Amino acid sequence: MDKAKKNVLIVIGIIIAVIAILAIVISSYINEEEVPNEPNNPNIDEPNESLNDEISKLEDEAVFWGLQKIINDYYNTILMEDTSELLRLLDPLYISMNRINASNVYTFVGTEEGIINYVAKNIYYNPDSLVTYYFISGYLSSNSIMGDEYEFQSNVSFLVIVDDSNNYVIRPIDTSDIENYALNYDIVERSLEIDNSFQTINVTEENKLVTYLSEFINFLIDNPREAYNLLDENTKNNYQSYSDFESNTFSIYESLSSRIFSYAKEEDGDVIIYKIKDNKQNDITIYEYGIMNYQIAY
Repeated sequence: MDKAKKNVLIVIGIIIAVIAILAIVISSYINEEEVPNEPNNPNIDEPNESLNDEISKLEDEAVFWGLQKIINDYYNTILMEDTSELLRLLDPLYISMNRINASNVYTFVGTEEGIINYVAKNIYYNPDSLVTYYFISGYLSSNSIMGDEYEFQSNVSFLVIVDDSNNYVIRPIDTSDIENYALNYDIVERSLEIDNSFQTINVTEENKLVTYLSEFINFLIDNPREAYNLLDENTKNNYQSYSDFESNTFSIYESLSSRIFSYAKEEDGDVIIYKIKDNKQNDITIYEYGIMNYQIAY
């Protein structure tokens, strides 16, 4: 083969090699943009170093009620089928990892009908960090518009992330042990460029007690087992068994009121004791061990 032909073949080989490299690079770029292998979103910083692994139970009532409102707003958005707002509330990493879009979002979050109410029972978080992860567990109750179909779902859990600018996102999580889930979660720094401003809610002490009484009284009809679980041991002993209590729930329901005539407060170690007289002049005692963690006696 003469020298000229060799040079031509070398040039052609170089051109083919360059085209092959460009094809690999372009293909890699397209795959990264259209089908990301890792969570990726331009509106958030990539997670970097892990934060402290200290997890505490939330004791700030204003933050607690604010987080509960976030979740109820989330369910209301689902109920109204406001897809754009729902996508704005959801954690971008959760959206990316599950390839969620406007067409399939309800297959992940479900659909709701009737009257929806989420009640937070336990919240854990990482203190002393710029970004705060709130691990929330509670129950979901729903009633049909006609009020004839009641549903109760326990261990409904969420993660709410609030950054140092007070912006937040939310994602549903699947766990029956929220504390253990929080302790084993890889908490990383996040910065959210999303205009969802977190607001705390101040609830008066009397309104908090009304919430406790209302929960118990509603359970008497809708979920007697949960009502029984809220009783202190001495009150439970007034009944021969749970079945005995259940047979009396309607009469208890009619006798009690969630409206408060007066109340007094005292503390016994870590327990706060509320002596209440309701509007029907019943004497009721609530032993509070933490936010939404109480027992009731009458």
